[in-house]
Amino acid sequence: MTRLQERFDIAAKWALVGVFLSFPVALGLANTLSAVVVLCWLAAGHYRQRWQAIRRNPMVLPALLLFGLILLGTLYSTGDMAHIRLHTLKYSKLLIALVFLSLLDQACWRRNCLGAFAAAMLFILASVYASIWFRLPWVSSRANPAQALGWGVDHTVVGDYITQNVMMSFFAVLCLTLCIAAQKNRWRGLWLALAGLAVLSITNLSQGRTGYFVLAACLLTFVLSAIPGRRRYATLLLLVAVLAAGLLSSRTMEARFQTAWVEIKNHNTDIHSSVGHRLYNYKTVLELIRERPVQGWGTGSYDRESCRIIVNPADCVEFGWHPHNQYLFFWLENGLPGLLAYLFLIFCLVSYGRAAAAPDRFLILGFACALIADSLTNSPLFSARENHFFLFMMALLMAGPVLQGAGKLSAPPRQSG
Repeated sequence: MTRLQERFDIAAKWALVGVFLSFPVALGLANTLSAVVVLCWLAAGHYRQRWQAIRRNPMVLPALLLFGLILLGTLYSTGDMAHIRLHTLKYSKLLIALVFLSLLDQACWRRNCLGAFAAAMLFILASVYASIWFRLPWVSSRANPAQALGWGVDHTVVGDYITQNVMMSFFAVLCLTLCIAAQKNRWRGLWLALAGLAVLSITNLSQGRTGYFVLAACLLTFVLSAIPGRRRYATLLLLVAVLAAGLLSSRTMEARFQTAWVEIKNHNTDIHSSVGHRLYNYKTVLELIRERPVQGWGTGSYDRESCRIIVNPADCVEFGWHPHNQYLFFWLENGLPGLLAYLFLIFCLVSYGRAAAAPDRFLILGFACALIADSLTNSPLFSARENHFFLFMMALLMAGPVLQGAGKLSAPPRQSG
């Protein structure tokens, strides 16, 4: 590289650190910095060398295949042009993630990006607990309109409670992984305490049931992957006891599960409840899939096609955005190949995690479990902040070892790239 190209390369990498610092808390800034990353990446050149460096990475083929099917789906979509453009733009982060992947060839930059994400999550976690006593000016009315004070009520700080809880579930796994990797007891105690605070922020300070589901799945995966031998089963029993105690001690969790049971029983008559909404979505999606199971209806078609069979046209605005299930979403719009391509992406992530050395293995498998679980009840690659989190974090975790030398998580880079 020339000296100017090296400067652009370094600028792209520092902007990438800024992306990981900003997307959990300031999505607009993250989008701006993502554009800076791409522009500096283009200015730095050496595209062939970058491609050679990443072409064998297990994330590349499924990401390109999935986005290729999304582009193909625009050619026969029954949706209107506005929704086709919207869906293509949202899923374009599959390509942006590959650009990020090519910049993360050095461990120091991977650690910087993970450290930036951890710093953002610490800010969110501190804000959650501070909002028990104070109304914080940086909590938007969209994230938490009421901003009620006190314990046991919703304290969403950024985005919505689903997104915050999904990221916080992964942060809890990160803290537990760092607890195992730490060399000194005081650091182990710190990471364990932060993991406990993260879990409590989901179980006792949020109203989202998706967060409970993702958290339980992540913790179960962490125990199965990180705890060896017979201690694994004792830890599983302890985990079940802790989650049960959390359920019994949390008025918020207890109320939400009671509400869920009522919503399940009444889902045929009340389709506007959280569970009723999802079950009605699934019924609608499966009807549309049966009509075109192989080729699907095309990228951006869900809004128009779902409204075609929704009984009450006035409900189209509420039910026509996304079906709260990423697997069915891809199957409906991009057919059976779209579903298989998404499953291929997840399979490559899990396979990479299983082959990784500890402690990265624990973190990657926990992340994969979060994506698998969230995709059952939400559309994480379509939702704005979640597609940043899942696709960009996937690129980071699959670029190479991140937590080897975890004590240097925030160490500055020593090479110019």
